[in-house]
Amino acid sequence: MSFEWINTTLGDFLNLKRGYDLPKTKRKDGDVPIISSSGYSGVHDKSMAKGPGVVTGRYGTIGEVFYIPEDFWPLNTTLYVEDFKGNSPLFSYYLLQTIDFHAYSDKAAVPGINRNHVHMASVRVPNSIIAQEKIASILKKLEDKITSNKKINHTLEQMAQALFKSWFVDFEPVKAKIAILEAGGSQEDATLAAMTAISGKDAGSLAVFEHVYPEKYAELRSIAELFPSAMQVIESVKIPESWNLVPLSSIALFASGKIDVSELTKDTYISTENMLVNKMGIECATSLPSASTTPSFKPEHILISNIRPYFKKIWLARFLGGRSADVLAFEHKKNITAEYLYNVLYQDSFFDFMMQTSKGVKMPRGDKKAIMEWSCIEPTVELVSLFSNKVKEFYSYIESHNKENTQLSRLRDTLLPKLLSGEITLPEAEEIAKEADYV
Repeated sequence: MSFEWINTTLGDFLNLKRGYDLPKTKRKDGDVPIISSSGYSGVHDKSMAKGPGVVTGRYGTIGEVFYIPEDFWPLNTTLYVEDFKGNSPLFSYYLLQTIDFHAYSDKAAVPGINRNHVHMASVRVPNSIIAQEKIASILKKLEDKITSNKKINHTLEQMAQALFKSWFVDFEPVKAKIAILEAGGSQEDATLAAMTAISGKDAGSLAVFEHVYPEKYAELRSIAELFPSAMQVIESVKIPESWNLVPLSSIALFASGKIDVSELTKDTYISTENMLVNKMGIECATSLPSASTTPSFKPEHILISNIRPYFKKIWLARFLGGRSADVLAFEHKKNITAEYLYNVLYQDSFFDFMMQTSKGVKMPRGDKKAIMEWSCIEPTVELVSLFSNKVKEFYSYIESHNKENTQLSRLRDTLLPKLLSGEITLPEAEEIAKEADYV
């Protein structure tokens, strides 16, 4: 492919425009995404910009760049590409990621940038839209794989939570047994009902399952037999008989310990900034603390951001590292597994409790004493162990995908400036991206 690199200004390559006001009181239900300086911010019934579009923060949150495939409404806190001037929208999205928007900030308490100033930024770009689209397609391939891994991880998390909820929140196997016994059925019938609740198979399917997979059928039966067939009331709460309602302090403790910052990398340091909202795990830190030591964490510790609990930041640690003081590390006690404790703390009800008992208004922080008083279910040791064994594989896959995404993100971030500067050729980049399929 023959093309040339040209040195120009951002304003000569594309035209940015300020977004539009849209008060929340005037928003109407629709399918048009509203984009703020921090990204997706709801929907509206009308659009102000045609897709595909590229948006970046103008005021408040700056530096993030968003690619919007459909028509959208850019808010007043953003700048969006009004005119690509015949250039590739997807390439423009990656190009804007190389701009240091903070260099064009007014340095005010709430940072803001001026469109005309950003237009003066120097850029180096291919003079061929075919080359632009080829470069963009290589980078997008990596991003698509990262996105796919994240979706798989989200599904695996949901599968683990669904099992946890069925067994330890809704008590479905227990309630299935009770329903049969109250209807005059036998204990054998109750066990079969619990097997149905656990497996999702009806009586006919279970009969076939027993014939084809006798060992797995026997295992399913043994699991069903571990669930009680009656409920009890403890402190006005109905839970399965022989299980306990306990404060969190009975099954977990706050981990202690320190680690030298010199032993850490950006990959092994966890702060509230690099924990992701809505239970999406972690990303690489942008910096390390200036102190010589920092609190540590170990594999199987559950890390939760103690600042603004409503962001629901949680991660099951898979390696040794360091954390900021605002990241709590929970350690499971004897007879309770890391996987069980993680799913206990993963519940929305726990984060709601953290908020209800938090201290502070503008920057609420969880109250450590109150947190340990939160009531939770303690089943039998056998059931906790069974649950852990069933979901442990899920978390192994999640960690594998996370490691792959770290590698892919580094590769993308390495390729981006090199491709846009012409330091490496398109054939070289294609070969590198191809090898990434096997990372």
